[in-house]
Amino acid sequence: MLIAFTIVIFLISSSQSHATELQSNNNSSASDTDFFPNYQKITISIDGINVSMAIASTDEQRIRGLSGLEKMNENEGMIFLFDEPSMQGFWMNKMNFPIDIIWLDSKSKVVHIEKKLEPCKIFLACAVYNPQVDSLYVIELRSGFTDDHSIKNGVIINFDLPGNN
Repeated sequence: MLIAFTIVIFLISSSQSHATELQSNNNSSASDTDFFPNYQKITISIDGINVSMAIASTDEQRIRGLSGLEKMNENEGMIFLFDEPSMQGFWMNKMNFPIDIIWLDSKSKVVHIEKKLEPCKIFLACAVYNPQVDSLYVIELRSGFTDDHSIKNGVIINFDLPGNN
C-alpha cells in the first residue's frame, strides 16, 4: 500500500512539472491555436463543430491528461487512446477548470458521459469517474460541451486516427 501511494505521489509531482512546462510552451506560442504543441493532433467534427484534439496515447500522456493546463477553448480537447477496451477511470486532480468526459467504445459510440466535473480541491477526496462498460477511447472537452451539442449515450463520434487509413 505504501509503495502504491509513493508511486501515485511521484506520478502526480512529475505530472505537475510537465504540465507547467506544457503551459509555459502554450504561453509562449504564436497563437491560441497551438494547444498542446508537443502532442500529435486530430480534428474531430462533433455536432458540426471542428474540435482540435491532442492525442494522449502513451501512459505518460494519459496520466498527465489536461492537469495543470490553465484553460481550454471551445474547439479544443484531448482524446485518450487505449490499447484495449476497459473501464478506464478518470479524476480531476491538478485540474484548473471543469470539463465534460465522454467514454467511447471500439466503434466510437458514446457509452458513458460525466458532465461539468469540477477540479479536486483536496487530493485525498478526489473522486474517480468510471464508465459501467468497457471503452477504448475517452474524450475530454470544456464543461458544458455535451449539453450544448446534445451529446448522449449511443451517439457515434467519427474520427480518423493517424496511421489508420
